Amino acid sequence: MTEKELLETLSHNIKLYRKGRFTQETLAEKIGVSAQNINNIEGKRRFPRTENLVKIANALDVEVYQLFIPQYKTPVTIEETPENERLRNQITEEVVADIRKILNKALDKIT
Repeated sequence: MTEKELLETLSHNIKLYRKGRFTQETLAEKIGVSAQNINNIEGKRRFPRTENLVKIANALDVEVYQLFIPQYKTPVTIEETPENERLRNQITEEVVADIRKILNKALDKIT
């Protein structure tokens, strides 16, 4: 998945998961950022900070990795077991690490 596809998937999924539940403004208030920040993320103009990505996932009641699963693919359903919880946490950490790498590369290009 390219950076562009990653950002498009994230943008689409945040909109999808908040639809009917939160406006951009109420989601922003819930996680402690500006509505413009959410608008920029959904508008594919920027990635959220790692801590905000986790807050967004928590507010939308999804796991971080779910924000990066393209919705045209088969939905992932994970049984609630201790082992799956461990794997879920591991996957979340890996996704966050990958996002950090991508963001750092993008920042290096800018500077």
